[in-house]
Amino acid sequence: MVFGDGDGELFNRFTISLDVIAHELTHGVTGDEARLVYLGQAGALNESISDVFGSLVKQYVRGQTAAQADWLIGEGLFTAKVHGVALRSMKAPGTAFDDALLGRDPQPATMAGYVRTSEDNGGVHTNSGIPNHAFYLAATALGGHAWEKAGRIWYETLRDKRLKPTATFIQFARATVQNAAHLFGRTERQTVAAAWAEVGVHAGT
Repeated sequence: MVFGDGDGELFNRFTISLDVIAHELTHGVTGDEARLVYLGQAGALNESISDVFGSLVKQYVRGQTAAQADWLIGEGLFTAKVHGVALRSMKAPGTAFDDALLGRDPQPATMAGYVRTSEDNGGVHTNSGIPNHAFYLAATALGGHAWEKAGRIWYETLRDKRLKPTATFIQFARATVQNAAHLFGRTERQTVAAAWAEVGVHAGT
């Protein structure tokens, strides 16, 4: 992998951010386990999964619980000249930056803001805010260390042979609900379903 050293104007060196490094490594895992196509909702899921495990790696290294984590992706990449805290926020998509040159963070937090576009392979970096936020909601509701329950549910879903390379948000959400029940039980299943419902993806209970 090659990481840029930044331009000193907008960006610092990209190896500052552990979660960005883990994000890129996770693309390799996703490509091997699920082969999610990099287009539309499947592409947004591909990006989101990388954010999920990028954040989990950072939380694990810091020994943080879901409640203690900042849920930011790429914190520290912007120079002091940029009005922003990170590339993305899983806790509050759409709030990571608002800068005169870069513009405003375009990520939606729910399906109400879903962006339909032909750019960026169908908005994979934009619409990933929706499943990102669902994971944040599930992880914080489940409590404790996010990698213990929410992270395991997402990883087993990524490995689920029923998951198609063209999976949509609703298909992925249903699989997480099923895996939550299989791995843990009714309470976890309902918690995961409620998280998806809050972002406008209704996967049942």
